[in-house]
Amino acid sequence: MKKVIIILAAIISCLCFTNCTSPKSQGEKLGKEHCDCQKEYAQEKDKAYQDFLAKFDSYGFKNRTEARLRWQNLQDDAKRKFEGCTGKVGQKVQEARAKFPTDISNLLDPKIQKQYMKNPQKYLKEFSKNQEKARAFETAYRNAINQCGVSIKEQDHTRINEKILTIIPQKPDVATLKQNLVGRRILEQSGGYFGSRWAWQISSIDEIKDIKIEKTEKNGDDYELDVHLVLQKESQSQYKAELNIICVLGQEDDWRIDFIKTKDIHIVKTGRYDDCIKTEIKKGWGTSLQFTNSCDVPLIVGGQILGNKGEWTKFSTNVNANSTSSKSYNGKQYKIEFIERQ
Repeated sequence: MKKVIIILAAIISCLCFTNCTSPKSQGEKLGKEHCDCQKEYAQEKDKAYQDFLAKFDSYGFKNRTEARLRWQNLQDDAKRKFEGCTGKVGQKVQEARAKFPTDISNLLDPKIQKQYMKNPQKYLKEFSKNQEKARAFETAYRNAINQCGVSIKEQDHTRINEKILTIIPQKPDVATLKQNLVGRRILEQSGGYFGSRWAWQISSIDEIKDIKIEKTEKNGDDYELDVHLVLQKESQSQYKAELNIICVLGQEDDWRIDFIKTKDIHIVKTGRYDDCIKTEIKKGWGTSLQFTNSCDVPLIVGGQILGNKGEWTKFSTNVNANSTSSKSYNGKQYKIEFIERQ
């Protein structure tokens, strides 16, 4: 009998606690739970910050990018825990608010309309009470959050960045160069076939058909590389380039190209189009070299002209498909060295 009485008392106590808990106390309780999430987040962020600095050397980072990714992951993990925690509290808040509906649009619900039509006065009285409960809940909930005294400040990343910058990546490699070369211009060298205004603009990695680092030399804090490059755009001729590339690190996460010096760039000779061009010396108002293209693809003709002072000068000219092009000629002789597709 005594055992039954104890059980009944426990049930009654539980029901009373569940049903008699005021909106104000519910709001305070959930506000404090939200504060606990903030406190835990602040602790997790600080722990991630301190651990990253303390364990930095033990991580064995190979490059700066790897270190930054690790640091970002630590921050993201702390934020995910915080969002998960506040998400659970938010669900409880929604459930609490549902106990005292105050949305006037509920009258559009046929079930609510039926209750209202049965006893409008009773429904409006309950609606007014729900408004009071909702205000009490929201005020208590917001006050509890405002009074929790936890501010999640952005951390000073100066020390983190200083640590990361102590990592010196390995010397520049082919993969790094490929990425850095996109968007760069390979200029014609002085006295070349294509003229000083000509340049190859590398618009994508796909244009780099081959790349080799022939020589690597450390020069102070920088690297100086001799690089062999093969370039080709779709349906066009290949070009080979010999470059001298200076790479710097500084505050960057990896080596980057500072500047490029072109030692040589020339078209790759195939001989496929040699029979497409007929070259003649034409005289009129002046003397010119006339190039007639008998093929249905645009071509580029390159060669040298021997001047009156005995010097050879390189040149190139474009000739459209099934078309004729001319170049002024004032020399003793000329030689055609390549005919290739533009």
